[in-house]
Amino acid sequence: MSRTLFLADVHLQANNTQQQQLFMTFLERQLSPGDRLYILGDLFDYWANNATVYQAYGRVFERLQKLSRSGIRAGLLIGNRDFLLRRSMLERFGIDYLGEEAAVTLEGKKFFLAHGHTLCLSDTQFLQYRSRMWPVFRALDLLLPGCIENYLAARFQQQSKKVILAQDPSCFQFTRSAIEEKFQAGYDYVICGHTHQPETFRSGAHCFYALPAWEGSSGSYLEFADGKMQLHNFQPF
Repeated sequence: MSRTLFLADVHLQANNTQQQQLFMTFLERQLSPGDRLYILGDLFDYWANNATVYQAYGRVFERLQKLSRSGIRAGLLIGNRDFLLRRSMLERFGIDYLGEEAAVTLEGKKFFLAHGHTLCLSDTQFLQYRSRMWPVFRALDLLLPGCIENYLAARFQQQSKKVILAQDPSCFQFTRSAIEEKFQAGYDYVICGHTHQPETFRSGAHCFYALPAWEGSSGSYLEFADGKMQLHNFQPF
């Protein structure tokens, strides 16, 4: 029986080999030919299209490519940390590029998938920033030398974390009406990550799931098979 697995917010870091090994071990042990995998954004804590970043995650992409060749279909949505990922980069390794949001049908059920930032409508500061600055960063990604780009990204991440800590925590909560709109549009399931906090609710026959982030030596994932959804915790070590 084929299964579909969903995960989000792994936040792989270039200098954290144990974290990368955890993710690759998950891919090796938890997936079988015929399964599907959906990565719902922020697989990487930071992404840019330069040689330094490519080399840092080469083993991860090789493992994803191995999955694809074995008959396991993988799709990836971009998150607020790895929004510079390109379709051409992912498809080189057999990974489907799904953008910020995607609609899929599994076992006759309609799924709305997203990283989650587009469902947090109270976070107006980030949404305005995304609208103004993401196009600028995509342009700079094409122009800046890798060493300068990576230095600026490190500085930006530090500042970003300070801004998040200073904000009202309610900004990072999902907007219930935005999710209900998806249900009214005919989706049976809405699944995302982004807030790093697990959350589940039902609205009639419809279900919403927010996945927790991967931390330390374990990672959570949803499994959908035979019409049933289950949350698992992967902890191999």
